[in-house]
Amino acid sequence: MSDIPSSFEELFRQAYPDVQTLTPQEIEQLVSGTYVAPTPPVDDPYYNKNRYYSYTETIERNGRRIEVLKDGNGTVISETDIGPVETTTTDTTTTTTASTGFQPQKDARNTIKAVLATYGLGELSDYLYSIYAKGEVDVSNSQALIFALREQPAYQKRFAANAARAKKGLAELDPSSYIDLENSYRQLLQSNGLPTGFYDQTEDFVALLEGDVSPQELQDRVRNGFRAVQDADPEVKRQMQELYGVGDSGLAAYFLDPTKAAPLLTRQAEAAKVAARAKEQGGIQLGAATAEEIVARGITAAEAEAGFKTLGLQEGLYTEMMGEQALTEQQKVGAAFGYDVESQKRLAERRGLRKSPFQGGGSFAKTTGKTSGPTQTGLGVAE
Repeated sequence: MSDIPSSFEELFRQAYPDVQTLTPQEIEQLVSGTYVAPTPPVDDPYYNKNRYYSYTETIERNGRRIEVLKDGNGTVISETDIGPVETTTTDTTTTTTASTGFQPQKDARNTIKAVLATYGLGELSDYLYSIYAKGEVDVSNSQALIFALREQPAYQKRFAANAARAKKGLAELDPSSYIDLENSYRQLLQSNGLPTGFYDQTEDFVALLEGDVSPQELQDRVRNGFRAVQDADPEVKRQMQELYGVGDSGLAAYFLDPTKAAPLLTRQAEAAKVAARAKEQGGIQLGAATAEEIVARGITAAEAEAGFKTLGLQEGLYTEMMGEQALTEQQKVGAAFGYDVESQKRLAERRGLRKSPFQGGGSFAKTTGKTSGPTQTGLGVAE
């Protein structure tokens, strides 16, 4: 037993002169006589004394914890991924996502803020950045971006028309399409001289978007409705008030109301023009139904002016006398413009009956109290 070394260190040096250090387990095995040195493959580049003098250290890389095995010279032998970095921080500018290793881009916050500002959603920039920093949304994917924001109250308020569109079975507008329509509306209205401050805010366009009003339809409403009345003479505006209860200050809102069909509004604007000419040339106040019927028959305001002038000259014939059957306003107008044949026949009969008793000289005259100038007779105007 005297040949047994007195210390482990001496034993190690005698048995393994090339080995500087062994692990505790290897020392125990060596003392017990069970230690077997590993046999490396022939092509192992680390087959030297340092191969068996090794140590490990843990490093962090891209959000992962890596255990690195090195030999005595510091050469890396192997690396093992042992899991994500367990990082807890409230500073979203330096957040590292443990589960994915996602690292936010340095200028991401400013980029997100600038992009959302173009949509009027600047207040959501912090929210979007927080989910972006967690790797939960790809801000370069517009569809993913919308999906991430669409349930936020600020988003729903900014694109409020989409809720009403959905109830009507209309497609939801993505932010770009929604804003493009708003800009088209704004430019069109400004170019047509609508009042300053009228329909120039995002809230002003909600009704148009809910009603699925296209820029072309809006153009028709403005040119053939609003401008047709706004640029007309005072009597046309007065008739718009008389027939439809719309004053000068309410014209724009009336003609841009998407709940009113554009063709109807155009017809009403033309009806106001016809009624104006009836009042001026024929001295009669048309109702809305009669004025619209004239328009519906394709009679223009200019043609109506000529027709009502003729009707005015024959006022005596159109005015009922005792014992004569009265004609309605529509019948009189229909006879004057030639589309009510039956009323034309009745007026012709009236003319004949009034004329026959006076074949011998003159005709019955309905005086107006004037002693000179034209006199209204039962057949028309007499000078």
